[in-house]
Amino acid sequence: MYNDELIAIQRDRSERALFLMRDLLPLMTPVARHPGWTSEERWILGMLLTSSARSTESSLLLSAYGQLWDAEVVLRSVAEATLKFAYILQTHEDFKQRIHEYSVDHFNISLLKDDHKIREVLSALGDTDSREWKPLRDRLLPDEQLDDFKKSYSRAARRAIESKWGVAGILDAFRRSGDTTSSRLRGLLHGYALASHIQHADFIGVSVPDDRDRREPSRRNAIHLAHLSRTISDAFSYFIVRLTSGYRFIEEDPAPVRSALSKVNALHETFGDVYEDWMEVEYGAGEADPSG
Repeated sequence: MYNDELIAIQRDRSERALFLMRDLLPLMTPVARHPGWTSEERWILGMLLTSSARSTESSLLLSAYGQLWDAEVVLRSVAEATLKFAYILQTHEDFKQRIHEYSVDHFNISLLKDDHKIREVLSALGDTDSREWKPLRDRLLPDEQLDDFKKSYSRAARRAIESKWGVAGILDAFRRSGDTTSSRLRGLLHGYALASHIQHADFIGVSVPDDRDRREPSRRNAIHLAHLSRTISDAFSYFIVRLTSGYRFIEEDPAPVRSALSKVNALHETFGDVYEDWMEVEYGAGEADPSG
């Protein structure tokens, strides 16, 4: 569907983005190895950083092959990991409580939900004692632990924790505290919302890609390159948010963050003004800026 030139462009830009991301990842080392945390805290935060890095790389590899809609879905995971990481590290005063809520309370509530779903699956299977279903049975909570979790986490408590750790809850906490992280992240949530439609295969999720494919080549190619650029930009924006949040918390010199941002901007400049190119193809030449 796409011509050889476009295929070459998307691969080149995605690969250069991937190589730059790999070059920048070591900047997170002072955060990942911060001596002020316990080994468990470092492990928890390290898993969030590893998850973000792994999924970011996957999104860029998908972009290299033009699978931008699937890249959006993967970036949705990066968005959530970034939000949680930044939220945990927002303040020193709340750090201990938030990392406990994330790794213990929210985790236990997730185990409760999974236990309920697995019991439903097993009841539908019939022969639940079969060796075939042992991997499922092994994921069930022991009765004593199940009762303990139900007593510890009422339905109201579960809803409160899940709401607090949802995207809307975290963004609202940032907004109420006046933290500028909120405005930076809100600007990235168009892709997050779009990925929700794609992931759930609702009518928007299946019709938007179909509309793209049906466009005449000039329109389709222009918006494809603009979409590619935005996907790459989002991946780096999430990285910068994690880096900024980490350096701020450990009070590290922010110079490497500024250097990273400069390198990211330099990469985007090599892409050209793909957004304006698409706007011109889609809507025609705009009027001259009166302020100019």
